[in-house]
This record gives sequence, C-alpha cells and structure tokens, in this order.
Amino acid sequence: MRLKPQDTKHHNKHQKNAKPLSPASATKGCPTAYTNQPLAPAYLTLIQSAHETKDLRVLRLPDSAKKMGRANSTFWQDVKNGIAPPPIRLGKRSVGWLAVELDAILEARALASRTNKPIAIELFVSQLVRPRQQSNESAT
Repeated sequence: MRLKPQDTKHHNKHQKNAKPLSPASATKGCPTAYTNQPLAPAYLTLIQSAHETKDLRVLRLPDSAKKMGRANSTFWQDVKNGIAPPPIRLGKRSVGWLAVELDAILEARALASRTNKPIAIELFVSQLVRPRQQSNESAT
C-alpha cells in the first residue's frame, strides 16, 4: 500500500515531535537491557556453575521455547539476536538446546529483575556458550 502525500506529511509530523531515548532512559526499567558494563561476579558464578554441571539434558525447540516463555519463531529470533544460545546439532536434520544453558539464562534474568540492575544479556549468553564454541573450533 502506497502512502498518499498527506499521509506522509502527517507521519513526519509525529516523527519530528518524538524525542530520542537517552541511553539511561533506554535501559530504565528493563533489567536485561544492553549495558557496556562487564558482568557482575554473581553472573560469572552462574556461568561457572553451568559449565561445571554434568547434566547434559537436551531440549528440542518446542520445549526450549516453552521453557523461555517464547513462541517458537520468537525463540529463533532470540537465537539470531544473541539473547538465546545457539542450538547444538543432534543429527543431520535435528537440533536442540542444553537445558543447563537455558536455566542459567533464566537465573540471570531473575537475578537482574530481583536486584533491579540491568544485565548485558548478549554478553552473558556469549560467555555462557564460549567453551562450547571453543571446543567446536578445536575439533575441526
């Protein structure tokens, strides 16, 4: 559908009056918003405990998305955006997610929410899956 000239004018009027968000207001009230701060020790402890666990349960897409409280397509979008871990390959045409990684992300989100301090969830996820990515690189 093509906009008529008066529709474009009306749309631009509202854009002109919109105020850009400052970095402080963009993260206000959002405990998992991106920050440039390194991860707090509590989050590093969560990552370390996830790495030390021997529980290697794998969840397929519907269970993983449900665990994270997301629709399947939204969960894939989260993977693409780096706020959910990448899947592990189970076979030629099947993938799954480590339950321990999903649990660690949920714990980090809960901690951020309870303490009302933002977390760089992308940084958390990247550090959480780093050993897995390093072992995959050394295997090839």
